[in-house]
Amino acid sequence: MTGIIETLLTVITALGGFEAIKYFLNRKTNKRKAEAEADSAEFNALREYNEFLQRQLSDKEERFTNQTDRLRTIQDEYFDLMKKNAQTELELQKFRCIRAKCPNREPQNGY
Repeated sequence: MTGIIETLLTVITALGGFEAIKYFLNRKTNKRKAEAEADSAEFNALREYNEFLQRQLSDKEERFTNQTDRLRTIQDEYFDLMKKNAQTELELQKFRCIRAKCPNREPQNGY
């Protein structure tokens, strides 16, 4: 019987008995370390994805700002042209008479 136990202990020792003992004693600690490493890797991936989304958002905000500025300048030009058109129409009313051959028209143009 002692021969079998000695043989079994010899085989366990040859196969890394001390490492097996260390494994069984530290398996909870090793499990916590592995979970912490996995959490850290997941956090880094989420952080990188968040940074990517932040860059994308800032690019879109910049494009939106540029388009808004362009729209405002075009609207300002449009309103200026509307004012000029209204002034021209007003000035034209001075010289245009709706009635044909109006005698009160200044200046007379032969209508």
